[in-house]
Amino acid sequence: MADEFYGYKDSQYGDGVMLNEYNGELSLVAAKQKEDTVYMEWMFPQKKDGSKQPLEKSLPWKIKLGTKEEAVEILRFFLQKLGATDPGDPAPDGSNEDIPF
Repeated sequence: MADEFYGYKDSQYGDGVMLNEYNGELSLVAAKQKEDTVYMEWMFPQKKDGSKQPLEKSLPWKIKLGTKEEAVEILRFFLQKLGATDPGDPAPDGSNEDIPF
């Protein structure tokens, strides 16, 4: 699966979200698009020793969704929480915007 990018409509900086696959696991990654290139946003998480110091290595800023089956289940869960009963339903606010996935 190729990485898919969804850009926020009102972002002047090309902000968006990328559906990324790495080692068979899907994630939503904070990303930006400049011209035709999409860049993942990176972060330095804190050490786990309680010092609140950043790790030396940066990581993508992502939310793991798991395998394809787990990702579908998670995304359906949140669609239901947003008021959609079917992924093809219009947005709960009555607009007819397409859901990007």
